[in-house]
Amino acid sequence: MNPSRGNSTNTGSPIERKIKLGLFEWIRFQCLSVLFEFILSFQMRDASWKEPLFASLGSDPHCRILSFGRGALATARALAVRQPGGSVIALDSNPRPIKRVFRRLVQNQMPNVTTVEESESESLPFAVGFFDKVVLVLAFHSRVPEKKLCIAKEMLRVLRHGGMLHIAAYDKPSLPEERSLLAISRYLSGATAADPHLDGSWIKILTKAGFAGIRRQASCSVVGGRISVVRARKP
Repeated sequence: MNPSRGNSTNTGSPIERKIKLGLFEWIRFQCLSVLFEFILSFQMRDASWKEPLFASLGSDPHCRILSFGRGALATARALAVRQPGGSVIALDSNPRPIKRVFRRLVQNQMPNVTTVEESESESLPFAVGFFDKVVLVLAFHSRVPEKKLCIAKEMLRVLRHGGMLHIAAYDKPSLPEERSLLAISRYLSGATAADPHLDGSWIKILTKAGFAGIRRQASCSVVGGRISVVRARKP
């Protein structure tokens, strides 16, 4: 499942974007993309939001968990350590050969971790109610509301009744310096994608998708932004 970002400035090949934006704007776009990815990579190592996210899952020795979003394989690996009797599947979007080697190494070392490559289809390759829990990490901020809703509905579909969705997402800034990352995301992915995170309204997507018991469990200030840990239940 690899839905497009759906914004007007981030579609087509680099050459197409260059023609559309002009040389200066295209260079700016590329530089901000690199900066954004660098900051994101740094934040993926930040325990301030990861620990509350992992803690929100509790302990269930026989559960099936889906890891989706940024760093899906690393998240799956961390979850497998915490849930040694469970089964964790990572939906990985990185097709590079070196990443495939890493996936094989992880699976050899941790037999309760399985990786599945993302496809272009908007449907996940799993049956209805297959998972007890789904963990969604930084997967919403670059996608327009329609794509956010599509992802949320698929998470609902693959969860069993009573199953839990655990989300880490960029959320409404509490301090001026926490607006920086979402401001860059707004430029890269468009206002329609980023603004629901700037005002905190993105969480309404979960209600629209059919989830219940939605609540923010933690809110953590990170470099250039704020990440909230949200929990929701499939009725």
